[in-house]
Amino acid sequence: MTIIQERNDVQTRVRRRRRRNKNNRPCKDMRRGLIVVSVCLVMVFGGYFGVRGELNLNNGAFAAEQTIYKTVTVYQGDTIWAIAAAYTEPSKDVRKLIKEICDLNDVSSGKIYPGQVLIVPVPANMA
Repeated sequence: MTIIQERNDVQTRVRRRRRRNKNNRPCKDMRRGLIVVSVCLVMVFGGYFGVRGELNLNNGAFAAEQTIYKTVTVYQGDTIWAIAAAYTEPSKDVRKLIKEICDLNDVSSGKIYPGQVLIVPVPANMA
């Protein structure tokens, strides 16, 4: 083979490849389109469920911040500690609720007596 024939063969192969690429182009465009649409759908649904989950967490946090005030009658043998422990969440400190009960009811010494009515702040999720 001569150099000219080799060039022509190479050029013919290149043209064939170009033709193949032109013929396959709609397929590549379709793949790109499907990928773009898939990524967009993942982002939309991920955002929707992410916001939905975040709103649920916020609602739960908001409910925990709300406080309801209950009246509790003191019986023989009751202590402020026992009353506060009954209305404190497991992860919270009982001493903070004891201080709130004492402040609300003007109990300075921490001594209570049977028949006394105490106002106790209770988290909304425990009521």
